[in-house]
Amino acid sequence: MKPLVSILIPAHNAAEWIVDTLNSAVAQTWPRKEIIIVDDGSRDRTAELARSVASKEVVVVSTKNQGAAAARNYALKLSHGDRTATRGSPRR
Repeated sequence: MKPLVSILIPAHNAAEWIVDTLNSAVAQTWPRKEIIIVDDGSRDRTAELARSVASKEVVVVSTKNQGAAAARNYALKLSHGDRTATRGSPRR
């Protein structure tokens, strides 16, 4: 069996990019993957938009704003994968 890959996505005020980011992660052809988005205290619609894509494969959690490293570490703590990949939202 192929290993489970965890795609970890920290997001903060990323409403402009989060749906494209999630669609890209979902479109990856690896057969066993989980996608974990940690909304790091966004004040825009990031969490709402991410939850619109949520599924059995896509998990969305929200935390208070603690920075990208804390969001990544939290996503890693929630992950079950044998391998991990981290994606960040673009910065302006």
